[in-house]
Amino acid sequence: MNVQDRLLRLAHVPGDDVLIASDIRGRVHKFDADLRLIASSPVPSYDRPVNALCVGGGHIFTKTRFGAVGKWSLDTLEPLDFHDGNWLCDRAMLAPEETASLSPNRGIAYLDGRIYTCNAFNQIVVLDAETFALLDVRQSPAPTFIDCIVAGVGPRDAMSDVAGTLYIGDLRSNDFPVRAQVDTSVVHGVIYDQRHDRFWTTQDGGFGADRFVRTGATTIEPDGSNLREFKLSHEDNEFIAIDPTGTRVYIGGFAGKLAVFDNSGPEFRLLRVIGPLEFQIIHAVVAESDRIYVLLQTGDLIRLNEFGEEQCRAVVRNRCIWIMEPHPADESVVIAGTDQGVAVLEYHATRFGSVQIAQRHHHRFGLGIVKDVKPTDDGSYVGISRKGFVFRATIDGDLLWTRQALGVPRGVALDAAGGRCLIASDDGTLTEMDIADGSIRDRIDIGSPSYGCAYAADGRRVASADRDQCIHIYAADSHRRLGTIDGFRYRIKRMFRSGGELFVAGPDGMFELDLDGFTRRRGFGDHMVSTKENGVVCAGHVHVGGYGYQLASYRYADGAIVDLKETLPDFTKAFCARVGEDGIPILLVGGRGGFICAYRVINGVPHQVREFYVH
Repeated sequence: MNVQDRLLRLAHVPGDDVLIASDIRGRVHKFDADLRLIASSPVPSYDRPVNALCVGGGHIFTKTRFGAVGKWSLDTLEPLDFHDGNWLCDRAMLAPEETASLSPNRGIAYLDGRIYTCNAFNQIVVLDAETFALLDVRQSPAPTFIDCIVAGVGPRDAMSDVAGTLYIGDLRSNDFPVRAQVDTSVVHGVIYDQRHDRFWTTQDGGFGADRFVRTGATTIEPDGSNLREFKLSHEDNEFIAIDPTGTRVYIGGFAGKLAVFDNSGPEFRLLRVIGPLEFQIIHAVVAESDRIYVLLQTGDLIRLNEFGEEQCRAVVRNRCIWIMEPHPADESVVIAGTDQGVAVLEYHATRFGSVQIAQRHHHRFGLGIVKDVKPTDDGSYVGISRKGFVFRATIDGDLLWTRQALGVPRGVALDAAGGRCLIASDDGTLTEMDIADGSIRDRIDIGSPSYGCAYAADGRRVASADRDQCIHIYAADSHRRLGTIDGFRYRIKRMFRSGGELFVAGPDGMFELDLDGFTRRRGFGDHMVSTKENGVVCAGHVHVGGYGYQLASYRYADGAIVDLKETLPDFTKAFCARVGEDGIPILLVGGRGGFICAYRVINGVPHQVREFYVH
């Protein structure tokens, strides 16, 4: 047996020595110690992604990103009871007409026969674990969503929020007198260290000049004193775990690495770094120091020993559409970067308003996940892979050249003449290469990780910089910095052209850039949650998506939202659009899971007509 839907969270049940996992379809699964699938639950009507998971009292408790809280049998995985997220609240505390908010927070805990979690209105709800009765709804100590709850493992409980604050106190009484700033972004993970009576937390952002450049872990005393940072990465840290003896602490995240700390003494030290694994790590649990279960964002679930050697893995097929770029000479042909390589697709409007999608090729080069591609006029394309390769191939799949990049390449751009390409890298280097043979023409030191790059029409070179969350514009023929566009609050994730203009996307939204005035023009992203990953402009409208499982549509002229869809199959990553042969725009949206949703767009509103999967 295998799992077809991507796994999201893990919990280890020591007494039974089994692993419980949740998925994007609202289900739960049970694995044995060797990651053989024992059972999977049915899909409930509350079938949205489960981000929060805990086990206690012989039951499994879950919460979806829409706020529905569920109860399941630990033995059989039968669904037993569910509270709807829209009604699990105290409406007397809410503003008039306030509605539930989507949130991927992980905060749920079992303590003394009760369940504590953060609902879809940022209130703390208390449920009886046995009867599942709603016992109390409380004002949260945090002004923003709680992302993690730790309870019952020490004399004090703790919660963390999406703004970097740690709250230490008593969950039973909802009294959290200690509040400490441990990060400037989401604190996904908190553990209590019984051996040394302290808390550890993850960081997504970091502080000061290091913000989004160097992040890691923190330790802090229960009274909020003695905050210490240990820098590990330049990316988000998604989890922290401690082994049953308390002598090892594990932290990891989007860098794909697992840092192992020796915690046997009060002066902890970094023991080893495992990885990088083949992709980003989103969660992990530790059964013992020689048995570490790691979950990748691809859905891969892997068991490692203490030295990071793979012992076994669950049978999961991961698929993703990372980017879709139209052929310059025929916009009905699309070049798509995938987990396996590069797919060549074709799409057309057909009779009765439908859309026909055909997969012509799927080039599997063995270079790893292809996160960005840019096609040339002859249909060949330059691509970058997670394994650190830059390559060029023909539209028929013949590799013309490959080169190893510095660091992990994050973005690729072609110049207007088609003779040069830029590569943005997480090692802080902007590399210019000759498309003909992949030779290096120039290198610019950005000074911090860079995720996006582009050429201006006159050859100026443009790159994002994590330090200060800005965009630098360089001369076409020198390293002279001509200007900077700033004002972004968070890391810029992508840079791309659409509708003849240059855009960037990230947690703030999708923004159009003015490279001459060094400013942002238009911005899109209202009513969306989490990071905005990509978008496209077509027929006077802008369509944006990202990590919130959403598709939002806006008028290009004034930024007004005209439609919002919130039940896509998984994360959205790739966009392309054109006006169909019948005069009605076609929008393709692809993402994690390998899906491509095809829409006909009428008055700016997408209407789904097809859901296609790359194979």
